[in-house]
Amino acid sequence: MPRKRKPTPAARPQVPEEWGVGVFQLRIWITPEDQSPYRPFVIMVIDLTNDLILNSDMAQTTPDANAVLAVLRNAMNHPVRGAGKPRRPERIVFVDPAHAESLAEPLAALAITCESRDLPMLDSIVRDMEIHMHRGRPEFPGLLSIEGVTPKMAGGLFAAAAEFYRAAPWVQLTNGQAFAVRFPANGGPEWIASIMGNGGVEYGLALYKSWEHFRRVFMGEGDNPYDTLSPEGHAAALFDNIASLPFEDLDALEQYGWEVAGEQAYPLALVIQAGDETVRRPTLTELRFLEAALRLVPRVMRDHMRPDGKGDFVPFQLTLPISAHAGDQMVFVRYPAGQLPLEGRAVKMDEWEAPDDEEDDEDEIPVFDRRLMEKMMAQIGAEVGAEPDIRDPKLREAQDLMYQAWEETNPAKRLALAHEALATSPDCADAYVLLAEEEADTLARAVGYYRKGMEAGERALGPEYFKESKGDFWGLLETRPYMRARAGLANCLWDLNRRDEAGEHYRALLELNRGDNQGVRYSLLTLLMQMGRDDEALDLLKRFKEDGMAEWLYTWALVEFRRSGPGKTADRRLKAALKQNPHVPDYLTLQKRVPNRLPQYIGLGDDAEAAHYASNHLNDWRRTPGAVEWLKGKL
Repeated sequence: MPRKRKPTPAARPQVPEEWGVGVFQLRIWITPEDQSPYRPFVIMVIDLTNDLILNSDMAQTTPDANAVLAVLRNAMNHPVRGAGKPRRPERIVFVDPAHAESLAEPLAALAITCESRDLPMLDSIVRDMEIHMHRGRPEFPGLLSIEGVTPKMAGGLFAAAAEFYRAAPWVQLTNGQAFAVRFPANGGPEWIASIMGNGGVEYGLALYKSWEHFRRVFMGEGDNPYDTLSPEGHAAALFDNIASLPFEDLDALEQYGWEVAGEQAYPLALVIQAGDETVRRPTLTELRFLEAALRLVPRVMRDHMRPDGKGDFVPFQLTLPISAHAGDQMVFVRYPAGQLPLEGRAVKMDEWEAPDDEEDDEDEIPVFDRRLMEKMMAQIGAEVGAEPDIRDPKLREAQDLMYQAWEETNPAKRLALAHEALATSPDCADAYVLLAEEEADTLARAVGYYRKGMEAGERALGPEYFKESKGDFWGLLETRPYMRARAGLANCLWDLNRRDEAGEHYRALLELNRGDNQGVRYSLLTLLMQMGRDDEALDLLKRFKEDGMAEWLYTWALVEFRRSGPGKTADRRLKAALKQNPHVPDYLTLQKRVPNRLPQYIGLGDDAEAAHYASNHLNDWRRTPGAVEWLKGKL
């Protein structure tokens, strides 16, 4: 009997596919090291019928129709893994009507029809992508999200920030030269205004709600910078490139035409405070005070601040009107806001660094203490029968303990060895140097240790030694502990604003060691430039005229420009400087900012050398009328 055939199943109907295509500018920033930040575009192709992502591509600039068509062709011929076989849709829906219009003809040749409409599914996919790229963190809110803030008020803040930025008060003021500001003048709170930007790292204005809060932050009290923050926080307006602004502010900026002073002058108003949420948007009251202070500082700098001839400004207090978004208002200002006890400031200030920004230092090259070379040199000298550098046996024993201390990696053991060395011989200058470097917690204590080290060195060497060996000190090992102590003392005195005293010590060190193995000339040159002593700076530059470092060449060019303006001499000096290190102008013209952490090692002519130069001399150029423009004209 013949078998019955199984019935053939009916073929499943083929559902025509509909695809969606959209081009979106992402709410993220790409910040290449040597380029301006930009927001990338994404071209997204999805299968609307089967809910599949077929292909995508990123672009730095707005993609044209040809770029969109290329991604579409790739989606048809090479869909992403898991999106099915190569195929063509029956219809493509474009988010942008212009794309639907311009691509209708080439797609018709492939038997594909086009139309345009909103695609919420694509919007959702792009938003999820942005959240992933932000690591799940929500966007920082815009100014208009603050309760009570209107577009007019936010625009007033932007205008005040632009005026402040153009005035560049950081060229004249350090963050320690603070104002007391009361707003409104009658009955308002008194806050402390501190200018950021003198070091060329971060620019802006910080407002502290009490002198005590400002003092704690400035003095670096606590084990880390977060210890100085108060729960209520301090307000700030920080300036940076466009990528620093929240996207809500960027949208409002475009809509309302708020004022911005330059590419590096987009203002971000925030409050930095202690607690889990360390950064927030200001309240309405804080924002009004911030606008008043931004308006106040340029006017005070222009009309009321007069140099006192000692590196600071003549004290004053006054009440004056300022023009804010809500009209003229009276503000009280006093300078200085108070007296900072610099002697109690921490010797080594911790750098501000958020936990997410911490770098892995495991691959850093270990620092070699050059003082260990002296131990080897002394040993070699003893082996060849040379007279010992130190005649006093107790001092020799103490110095041997210091050699051990420099080899020791445990900080507590190093300090114990230094104290043991002093118990062995009170004339061990290097023991005081180590205590100043590692045990002193304030500038006052460091000054005390360095001064004792200098005095110990004087006792150990004796007055005749200074007469006989003057000029050649560093070549004699027994002089080096004294030289280290005196250089350390000079540096601390400078930090205490006792600059004349510091300069005397630097000059004395150069007389004792004419070859300047310690590099004291660089410290003295920086000091003289800060004090405006151009003639003395020029004498020093000529004394070490063979120096080929960027610090010497660029500063020499600047001094010549200050003395006689642009001309043959200054131009020749600048040409030599530019040839030696072409990276310096990027910092002096503010194309680059001085890094928060200066590179540990520098090379002749490299970017690290340029950053170090700018950290010391950026303000010398900015305070010299026409100097930066002259430099730009020679590039």
